Amino acid sequence: MPNKSNIRPTIIAGLRSDIPEDLPPYPGTPLPRRVSAQDQATIEGTGTSVRVENVSKTYKMGEELFWALRNVTFEIEKGEFVSILGPSGSGKSTLMHLIGGLDKPTNGEVYIGENNLSKLNGRRLATLRNKQIGFVFQFFNLLPRTNVLDNVMLPLIYSTNTKDRKSKALQIIERVGLKQKVKHKPNELSGGEQQRVAIARALVNDPEIILADEPTGNLDSNTGIQILELLVAFNRLGKTLIIVTHDQNIAKTSTRIIRLQDGQFI
Repeated sequence: MPNKSNIRPTIIAGLRSDIPEDLPPYPGTPLPRRVSAQDQATIEGTGTSVRVENVSKTYKMGEELFWALRNVTFEIEKGEFVSILGPSGSGKSTLMHLIGGLDKPTNGEVYIGENNLSKLNGRRLATLRNKQIGFVFQFFNLLPRTNVLDNVMLPLIYSTNTKDRKSKALQIIERVGLKQKVKHKPNELSGGEQQRVAIARALVNDPEIILADEPTGNLDSNTGIQILELLVAFNRLGKTLIIVTHDQNIAKTSTRIIRLQDGQFI
C-alpha cells in the first residue's frame, strides 16, 4: 500500500475525535442473486485499480470540435490516494466521469482492474459501478424527502437481500459518525453531515475505489478538513481514493497529483 507519511499534519489534526484513526473493516456485501457468475467475474479486480490509455474526449459545439481531453495515459494502483488537479475547464471532471463509467471516451481505453469499460454492456457496467466504485459529489445528491438510513441504503437495493440492507447501512452510518442522525432528513443536517451521508452511501457496498468530485467545495474550511480526513481514513484501510479538485492544498494531501490543463497533463 502506498506510504501515507506525507499527508500534511494540519490535515491529520483536523480528524474528528469520533472517527477512529484506523477504522475497523466491515464485511463486503454479497452479489444479488440475479447477477450471473459471468457478471460476478466482471467486477473482480487486480493489482491496478485504474488504467487510462491514450484517452481523448471531444464534444461537438455547433461547427466547432471541443477537446475536453487529449491523449491522456496513466495508472492508479490499489490503495493509492491520487488527486486530479486543475482549474475549471481543464477536463478533470470529464476524466472522472470516464473513470467512473458515466461516459465513454471518443478514443482510447479506460480499465477498472482488467475490465475495459467500453467493452461492457449496460448491465455489466452498472454492476461494476455498484460494486467497485463509490461516488462522492460536491452537492451531496441526497434524496430530500428520505432520511439518512434510507439514503444510505439506496445502493443496496441493487446488490443485496432485504434482511441485510438495514444492518449494513447502520454499520457504515456509525463509521462516519452519524449514529444519532439515522432518522433525520437532509434539511435537518449541516452541510458536513450531509456530505458524511453521501460518503456512507458511497461506501455501503464496500467498493474498491472512491471517486470524489470536489467533495469539500460546498463546505466551510473546517468542515472541509473533517470530510477530507474521513476520506483519508478509509484510504488507510486500503480503498483507492481519487479526488478531483482545483484546490492546491487538498491536492497536496494526496500521495500523487495528476495535473490537467486544457485537457492535457502538465
